[in-house]
Amino acid sequence: MESHPLSDFRHRQRAWTPLGSSPEPYQYHSAHDWNESALHDIGLGISNPQGETIPKHDSNPRRSIDSDTQNPKTPQTPHSPHVRCANQGTVLQKRLSWIPLTIFVLAVYATVFSGIFLGIALAKPRWGRISSDGPLDPSTAELLSAGFAKSIELSYVTICVAFLGQVLSRRALMTGSRGISISDMSMRAWIMQPGSIIVHWETLRYSALTFLGAIALVATFVAMLYTTAATMLVTPKLSMGDVKSTELQGKVFARFSWPFYFHDICKIPVTLEMDPDERNTTCQQIKEVGHAYPNYLKWVTQWTEWVESHNETSCDLKDRPKPLGSIWDNTTVIGDWIDIQNVTSLSEKHGRMIINVTIAMPHGGIPRAAMDKTNNIKQPGAATGEGKYDIKASVPSPALNVLCAGMTPEELKPMIYNLWPEGSKKFNASTWNLAASKEVPPTFLNRTKVDDIFHFGPKNGQYPPTFGKLPEPYNTIINVTVKNLNLSAPEPLKQKSIYVLGATPKNTTPEYVLCSLKAKQTGYCSTEYHAEASGAQLTTRCNDPNNDLQYSRQRPDFIEGEWNSDWKNVAYEWASAVSLGAGITDGAASNARLLMQMLPKYNGTYSLDPKMPSMAEALAVMAGSTLILGSEDGPFHHNWTYKDDILPEPVYQSFPATLQAVSYASGGTEKWQRMFYVILVFAFVTSAICLGFMIVEARGRQVTDFTEPQNLFALAVNSPQSSRLAGACGCGPFGTQLKDRWFIGMEENDEHYYIGTKEEEKPLLGRGSEYMSEGMVSPMVDEFRKVSKRNSFLAKLY
Repeated sequence: MESHPLSDFRHRQRAWTPLGSSPEPYQYHSAHDWNESALHDIGLGISNPQGETIPKHDSNPRRSIDSDTQNPKTPQTPHSPHVRCANQGTVLQKRLSWIPLTIFVLAVYATVFSGIFLGIALAKPRWGRISSDGPLDPSTAELLSAGFAKSIELSYVTICVAFLGQVLSRRALMTGSRGISISDMSMRAWIMQPGSIIVHWETLRYSALTFLGAIALVATFVAMLYTTAATMLVTPKLSMGDVKSTELQGKVFARFSWPFYFHDICKIPVTLEMDPDERNTTCQQIKEVGHAYPNYLKWVTQWTEWVESHNETSCDLKDRPKPLGSIWDNTTVIGDWIDIQNVTSLSEKHGRMIINVTIAMPHGGIPRAAMDKTNNIKQPGAATGEGKYDIKASVPSPALNVLCAGMTPEELKPMIYNLWPEGSKKFNASTWNLAASKEVPPTFLNRTKVDDIFHFGPKNGQYPPTFGKLPEPYNTIINVTVKNLNLSAPEPLKQKSIYVLGATPKNTTPEYVLCSLKAKQTGYCSTEYHAEASGAQLTTRCNDPNNDLQYSRQRPDFIEGEWNSDWKNVAYEWASAVSLGAGITDGAASNARLLMQMLPKYNGTYSLDPKMPSMAEALAVMAGSTLILGSEDGPFHHNWTYKDDILPEPVYQSFPATLQAVSYASGGTEKWQRMFYVILVFAFVTSAICLGFMIVEARGRQVTDFTEPQNLFALAVNSPQSSRLAGACGCGPFGTQLKDRWFIGMEENDEHYYIGTKEEEKPLLGRGSEYMSEGMVSPMVDEFRKVSKRNSFLAKLY
């Protein structure tokens, strides 16, 4: 018996549902049960109402597809263009609907706040209210900044993706446009998933060089780096501010180096009632030695380290270690050498060893003024690092001159009391310090060989010093008559210096060295103070032509070279405290021994030793502490205009200064961080472009974004199959398929949207105009025709 053509197929046929499962058990039907209606409903192309039989099987699937496409009588498939899928909603959304309104609000937010962040980064404002003890804690400020930056980034990504979707969707809908490609539709993934640029690098080949592709790439890098850029340039961080000119104020208590003020502020358990004669001098000497020796030791140590590391200093004073010191245990003091004179030239001029050095030390009152609440300067915080600042003050700087000359015993005879006829009988070394002021007449003016060098005599207003005896080698003595002379002598003849006489080691030239020490206030310098949590530094800046804060430039009335006659009384207590007078009893003090070993070597002439400091330099550094103490509570001006030498109540004096302080501020702290300005600029510019598009082109109404996966999927499923994507159904599009141009059209007869290529538009579908006249269009068709017209402001760019 001859079998029916479908006899073999019936055994394999199963009931089919879209979900791939049947609600009923599998059933087999005979050929007589297969009516034409059933075969048509199955939709497999087996039969149709016209009675056509099953088409002959073609082993070439591509030929079958092509023949079906060109045959108008081909049975309808799920991809048929005439599947009725009328659009159930509007493509052009209302202005106040959720999506357009949300996108518009996010565009405004991203544009405004990215502009604000850019402005903050460029302006670099200082946030004075942010501090560990202020109204806004630094960690809270950092969190707020990071939160705003993240919200801007998220808004930015959203509007950039929406902008791309709107441009591409309108381009696909618009009549006569160049359409869109698969690589164009991939640009949204660049922004949302930057790694896709690497994974699907082929899309860059076709879209990256277009205008829209360039915007997408910029948006991609902005989206990746915006939070980082905002952290670098906007988030408040501790940084040095700009240098600002200001007027600072400081308290003044007494004259510069007024000796009796030191007595008043010196504190020891012993009271005046317990020791009315020596309590004040004892206290002052202890204070002086407590400052002098640490400063001197620090400077000597620096010399040792330089020599041991084979760092040759120089014979030139300006290249040798500068005077050092410290106050308050945490503030390093650095002075400078001024009025530098050549040792060799001076020695040759006077026919003996001459060393003349002058140091300038910073004004000791600047640190206290910086901490005064009147100036409202935030002080350094130990934990946070807040409060770091620099002050440059235009104030007079205390200066000290040390002049040393080599002498012989004969040349010293007019100044040695026990070598005088009457002095040899009365001199007693053990009582000399107490009896000297009574034994030596206050108007005694012996002439010496060094009057012109030290400016002794009536015409110069200086008494020559008087010493009890010649010191033994390695010993030094001081002239103690200075204390009484200061109080009893007429003003023109008041001594302004103290003198130290030292004996050099045996068989050394010269045998003795006489040094004078005197102090003044100089206008050649300004004082600089740098403070931070780890410590502070007080320095002086002298003889700099670029220093506008040099005191003499700020105060033209200042007269340089007026030596202070009060300082020598302070210096006397200092000299006694550091044992410079111990040689009167042959005390052989260690300090004196070291000083006497610091003599320049004589090689036919004298010059500074590059590996050894000189006695004059050492004395200047050791006595530098008296300058700091003498100016600590002293005036910030060179002239004293008050009636009392010690003020009953301190008064404020103002002085010009510049202030540069560390505080929380926006802006990068390193130069390389400036590259992030590009990210902030592009974020604002591209946000503004997106916002401008929403206002000018979209006018607040958006079309359906067909690049969104759900919309594209629905559109593609209900569109005809295309030979342009042959072979891509499993592995995805590749090669030139990525650049093929696609459009979105409408089958107006069915109000059905579909996507297809330009080349297959006419063979696949028609617009349906032959079915519907202009006067009888539906609202859906009318909407489609509106969005597809090239009448927008930017239509020519599509």
